[in-house]
Amino acid sequence: MSGRLAKWEIELGEHDISYHPRTSNKGQASADFLLEIPDEGGLVKEKVWVVEGAPLDNGLWTLYTDGASNRDGSGAGLILTNPEGEEVTYALRFDFHTSNNEAEYEALLVGLRLAKQMGAKVVTALADSRLAANQVNGSFKVRDYRMGRYVKMVKQLIKSFKQFTIRQISRSENKRADALSKLASMCFDHLSKKVLVEVL
Repeated sequence: MSGRLAKWEIELGEHDISYHPRTSNKGQASADFLLEIPDEGGLVKEKVWVVEGAPLDNGLWTLYTDGASNRDGSGAGLILTNPEGEEVTYALRFDFHTSNNEAEYEALLVGLRLAKQMGAKVVTALADSRLAANQVNGSFKVRDYRMGRYVKMVKQLIKSFKQFTIRQISRSENKRADALSKLASMCFDHLSKKVLVEVL
């Protein structure tokens, strides 16, 4: 083994190669694994908010959201689909520091504001953030002050709709919003002209 290593060291020694240790990604791998495995004992019932006395229409709007934060920046992606199947694709670049959870909430807030502006009355929000979906549903306790403020803002916006549902989905079901959020957080300048981009 040491002979082979010495041989490769001699072969590669003429090139200017520098090695950098990779940062640990164990925490993210564990989180992804837990997200993909169904938890039979802790199934969360989705909560539906309905404004009393408001007549429901069949116009269901679907909102996919995702947020991303890394050392290059943070951003969000969202896809809002109207009852006719037309989509609005939106990417956001945050010009302020956020954690991953804060980016998820920022994406949800912008998506709800957009749905409100477009006149949506019945909205289903789909997010791959277990924390955001379950804190808004009331299944998870809100222990952090900043997360509590986000939950309060989301619940305030929910009052704008006749009916609202939020549900956690897997990352594999949220690939397009995930890709938008990662693009906005890392290579903002290279987004397609078909995608609406805003800097907050």
